[in-house]
Amino acid sequence: MEEKIMNLLTELNQDMKGLKKEFISFKKDVNDRFNSVDRRLDGLDLRLDGVDRRLDSVDRHLEKMDAKLDGIGYQFEQTNSLRSEDVDFVTAKLNKLEKEVFILNSKNKV
Repeated sequence: MEEKIMNLLTELNQDMKGLKKEFISFKKDVNDRFNSVDRRLDGLDLRLDGVDRRLDSVDRHLEKMDAKLDGIGYQFEQTNSLRSEDVDFVTAKLNKLEKEVFILNSKNKV
């Protein structure tokens, strides 16, 4: 009977050692996978940093373009204002000259 118990204990010990080896192997596999995921995430972080830098560059470029467009719009408004003033001036001058011509024609007829 003692021999059977010893055999059972020996067999149980071997099974436990086998389970321990399997557990260690499983733990190593899990750690390897986590390390692989960490490397992938680090690579993704680097890519996202690059994308962020590019987007910042695009934002700065768009801000410059907006500033230029605002300046062009202001210049356009000023030019239109000056043209409007020029047209008003020419119209007033033309009306004045037409009036003077009419008066001169009226005096010549009399």
